Amino acid sequence: MSRDVCTFYVGNDDATLAWFKVTLIDKQGSLSKIPVVFADNGVNQLFGYFGLIEQDVKGKYITFVEFIEKTSVNKLVNELKNLDEVLDVTYHVTKKIIIQTAEFPLEMFKSRAIISRNITFSDIMEEIEDAAPNANALIFQCGLKGGMDAARYFKEVAGIKKRDFITLLKGILFSAGWGVIDIDFNFDSCKGTISVKDSFLAEIKRSTEQVQCGYLSGYFAGFFTEILGQAIHVQETKCKSMGAEECEFAILPVAKKFGTFMEQTTENTGDMGL
Repeated sequence: MSRDVCTFYVGNDDATLAWFKVTLIDKQGSLSKIPVVFADNGVNQLFGYFGLIEQDVKGKYITFVEFIEKTSVNKLVNELKNLDEVLDVTYHVTKKIIIQTAEFPLEMFKSRAIISRNITFSDIMEEIEDAAPNANALIFQCGLKGGMDAARYFKEVAGIKKRDFITLLKGILFSAGWGVIDIDFNFDSCKGTISVKDSFLAEIKRSTEQVQCGYLSGYFAGFFTEILGQAIHVQETKCKSMGAEECEFAILPVAKKFGTFMEQTTENTGDMGL
């Protein structure tokens, strides 16, 4: 079952709603008292999550709430602040409709992030396919740049080793909602396969008669290339949009030097109809 990102909530006409952002000490058990304070003050928690701000130092608890009784907001906030584990409390109270603004602006991998439905991304891809003469290569190149940028960030910030990056790549794309990734890769030959279950690019059938995950092909190629320091090409061989059970990709080393990698991938992508 998928989880709603929950960017807004609409209550009854007379509903009093709010979001709360509670900054607290990051230690075992620090979160347990907070829901009790909300419940004791006649507050119904609709949605909530915890996230780290700084490991072993502080975290944040974000929650949407509905006041089901005549609740004193000041009393509630003071009780939260009086908890030894709580460092700060911010909130916003409104009527009927509450919008998630506690986390604006969003950030992912030290870059500004947005939330978008996959149908929006699919519409963009379809417009490019209709308008650009070599759309498949263009989409591949966009993915290539995105994959290289992401890998560069993880190399610099996370300091991952070459043999750890596959686990990381599978995890970040899964957590971002792109699909369930499985990778079989030989580090000696630089060849392998990738399978993607429930690819967000293949879920909505576009007008093209070709495989639809060219952006993912480019992203994988860029990520592998940046991590390995060797030009890698990725080609989608099966796509769920064309009736396959899941999307599959072949990983291959590029024969030409890294300096001509962009030209090489453009030529290959155009030839293969990706």
